[in-house]
Formats: sequence, structure tokens, C-alpha cells
Amino acid sequence: MSDSDQLLTAYWIVTARPHDPLGYGVTAYSLDDAFQIIRGFGYELPEDLNNLKITEGVRVDDLEHDYIRMHMGPIVVRGLWYPFRKIGV
Repeated sequence: MSDSDQLLTAYWIVTARPHDPLGYGVTAYSLDDAFQIIRGFGYELPEDLNNLKITEGVRVDDLEHDYIRMHMGPIVVRGLWYPFRKIGV
């Protein structure tokens, strides 16, 4: 199956580290794809990914902070939408 045949999923990923962003909002083909996108923007994830809080299929209404909603990019395209840098990957 090619990438264009796969469905995208929006993820909200939170680490326990105090200096990380409030979370990472990323839309990707899979969780592994989401991790690759986050790392591709220069962010480091903890070595033990089991300590992450991950919400799969997150919607804008699910996000707790107004700040995130006001500063996020589009959630419907593949890429990192919070912290927002640019559209796509």
C-alpha cells in the first residue's frame, strides 16, 4: 500500500519532561511515522517511548489549552501542527 492509499491519523503526544512543549500535535500515517515527523523537525523524544501519553484520533475540541488551538497549524494534512512550523513535512 502506498502512502497515498493510507489514512491519516491525528496524534497528541505529551512527554513528562518539563522543558518540552505542552505536547506534540502531529498528523501521520502511523505512530512510527508521527515520531519520524517530530524528530525530523529537530525535536528529541525520550528513549523510552512507553512513558509518552499518546492520544490517537485527537480532534481540535479535545485539546485542553486555548493557547494550542490559537497557535496550531492545520490538523488535516500530514505534518507537525503543534508546535507549528510549516504546512506538510
